[in-house]
Amino acid sequence: MKNFEELKQEWLKDPEFKQAYQNLQPEYELASMLIAARARAKLTQAEVAARMGTTQSVVARLEGGRSLPSLKSFYKYASAVGAKPSIKLVTA
Repeated sequence: MKNFEELKQEWLKDPEFKQAYQNLQPEYELASMLIAARARAKLTQAEVAARMGTTQSVVARLEGGRSLPSLKSFYKYASAVGAKPSIKLVTA
């Protein structure tokens, strides 16, 4: 039985899959960053939500990686987990 990494490498050989995967990278990278910041702060989603003045389900959606959060939500999340938000443009 193949593990996830082996399957992913196999799937990435398909140009259509590879393009779709690359298109989602920004969302998943940001989701991973949000989850890591919450873990460092040792907070639950419910605790972050309370600090943001929202619900746990909103925090779950922010961390879900299916879409990019608004800048306002990003800044509120960062504040809730005790982080300093940083946004920059880099040469592609």
